[in-house]
Parts: sequence; C-alpha cells; structure tokens
Amino acid sequence: MTTKQEREEAKKEVKMWLANDWNLSEETPEFFLLKKNTQTAGGHLLVFLLLGWWTLGVANIAYYLICKSKKKIIK
Repeated sequence: MTTKQEREEAKKEVKMWLANDWNLSEETPEFFLLKKNTQTAGGHLLVFLLLGWWTLGVANIAYYLICKSKKKIIK
C-alpha cells in the first residue's frame, strides 16, 4: 500500500472518531492524536461534595486527570 492510501484510510478512521465527539489535537506524518474530555460540571460538584472537604480539592484534580482520554491513530 502506498503512503497516500494509508493516510486516506487513517483519515477515514479519524473522521469516525471526530463524529463521536473526539477532537483532533495534532497531526504528524506518523500519526493523528485525538483527545476527549469526559468530565462534567455535575461530576466535579459530586466529587467535591463527597471528597472535597477531606482531600482539600485533590480529588477534583484526580477526577479531571482521570477523565482525559487520548487516542493515537497510526498512519
């Protein structure tokens, strides 16, 4: 397969992920990097109410980091 055909196939896969609320963060000659953040304001509020008082907000930072997702699609 040629490089152009591989890129076009990878681009089709990227379009599928973009349709599912992922964001294209970076495109290099080797890969596409997609990111998605699944956190919600209600989730932050719930984590704060349940754990915020005892963890001094560290639980909210952990929730933020856990909800970030990355996907790398190789060309």
